[in-house]
Amino acid sequence: MVNCKNCGAPLSLNDAYCPHCGTPNPEAQEHLKKLKELDKSFRKTRLEVVDEVKKSKKGYSLLVILAMILLANLLLIPFHSASYEIAERIIASKMTEEEIKEKMDSFLENGDYIEMSVFARKFPLSYRDYGAYNQVVYYAELYERIVDDVSDYCYGKDLYSDPLMDSCKKIKEFKDEYERLSKRNSYPEMRSYIDDLNEEVDLYIKATLKLNDEDLASIKDLSDSQLLVLVNERLNHEE
Repeated sequence: MVNCKNCGAPLSLNDAYCPHCGTPNPEAQEHLKKLKELDKSFRKTRLEVVDEVKKSKKGYSLLVILAMILLANLLLIPFHSASYEIAERIIASKMTEEEIKEKMDSFLENGDYIEMSVFARKFPLSYRDYGAYNQVVYYAELYERIVDDVSDYCYGKDLYSDPLMDSCKKIKEFKDEYERLSKRNSYPEMRSYIDDLNEEVDLYIKATLKLNDEDLASIKDLSDSQLLVLVNERLNHEE
């Protein structure tokens, strides 16, 4: 416990700024800086997994992906804290609408869809001001959740729900929404990015869940449970 250098109020490491006078807390700032570095390392590792999948149409060994995901989870579990999230939101609140759109454009051009999803969570992106971007963010968030669920499955976490079943539900949701998108014509300027994101999702689940092109084509006709059975068959066959 430390005291504010301006007003003397008691502060903790979770207080990036004094709640009484708003003065920055140096100890908390240093703490948050370390957390940010560790979180950046986690995100970089997770994105490297996805990037490797994007570069290859054949996918990669499940063991290689498992090793990288294991490292990412080990980094994430001890250091992901509410104080870091608060500090990030304070920084985000100071960005202008143009700066936010410029950042989102950069993610789109580079195909950094998971980074876009993470970035977008820091803002109340209204459909009035960010409608076109929100169209892609919605699919990017589903993709991020698919990656997280598959990571939980590969890492063997003992969770309240079955991560493999959860990943199948997210895949179905993504594919069903993508199918509905083809029947609409809203925000056509974003369609190429969503198509690219769909291809990336296909590559990812082919590499991690061992589905083939025929399996992917049949997903729209399967229920969540049927997809789970199919995934289990493919994974067991690989073993």
